[in-house]
Amino acid sequence: MSVLSRYVGKEVRDITIMKSLHLLMVANVSIQEALRRIAEKLPDSEMADRLAVASDMVSREGRTLPEAMREVGLFEKYVDLIEIGQQTGNLNTVLKELIDMEEELAAAKKKIISGIIYPLVVTGVSIAVGYGLTFVLGNILNALKLPGIERELPYRMGQFVVANRSILFILYAGSAAGVIAVVAKNADRMPVIRNVYNSLVLGQAFRVVSLALMSGLSPASAFRRVAEFSQGVWTQIFRMVAEESVSRSFSEVIDEIEEYLPFESYLLLKVKIDTANMSEGFAMIGTKMINDAISRFAVVGSFVNVFAFVFVAVQIVVLMSPVYTMLFTFIDRSAAGKMF
Repeated sequence: MSVLSRYVGKEVRDITIMKSLHLLMVANVSIQEALRRIAEKLPDSEMADRLAVASDMVSREGRTLPEAMREVGLFEKYVDLIEIGQQTGNLNTVLKELIDMEEELAAAKKKIISGIIYPLVVTGVSIAVGYGLTFVLGNILNALKLPGIERELPYRMGQFVVANRSILFILYAGSAAGVIAVVAKNADRMPVIRNVYNSLVLGQAFRVVSLALMSGLSPASAFRRVAEFSQGVWTQIFRMVAEESVSRSFSEVIDEIEEYLPFESYLLLKVKIDTANMSEGFAMIGTKMINDAISRFAVVGSFVNVFAFVFVAVQIVVLMSPVYTMLFTFIDRSAAGKMF
């Protein structure tokens, strides 16, 4: 039960229970006994009660694991695949594949979230640093005791910034927050972000298709199940593939979604279909598309990070511009024998 010990005090997720269930079943523990043991160790009392009910349903009422999971509301996204795995005697294999897939997706989402949060933190810190620089600017301007300096535009601009720093930076922070909100709201319309999202969706879908095919489902049934938990346009695409697969060669049907696949993935899948290795082909390109999504987002994140640092540098230059403008003016006039 070492898997569960790492989650004490935290919300228990389906993937945590799935890992523990898989480990116990590999150790030849019965399903009902595995569910009971997991329930005893869970720190989440609500989840523990649900698993205890599921264990009773399996042991006393003769329900299957998928039936019990449906009743208590666990593994909802994958319960149909678990049912197929149990019916075909591949339950352990299906659980292991589902665990691997969920961990890959979790790692991808973690990297994407980190790539989004980091620029936000840099922006917030830069605003705080900029606000602090206004105090430095005030001290420097007050130290410039030059004749007639108060009449110079850069000096007056600097004093205006110092005198109104709070209002200016509230407006500044509000504008930055507004820009971030607009970008976040319309992120899915940006080609790069949309491509990353598409790769993640297709990667997960193809991994599920691979699992369904491995468990003995036809291509039509596999894509029909994928369509059930897909969203938006993908639901329609996967349903179309499922319907077309009933009356046409699956190799021909794949040509219908060629535009959504990287060319090398499309070629690989066609080869695997022609050599009767569809399950392996979908697993390979599913994993590849998830990894490609992470790589593409990492590139985007690098550009955003560079932009964030440039933003900080520009802010420092702009805030301190009254100081070096005054100094350069003083040096030029001194060299010309003039004063303010």
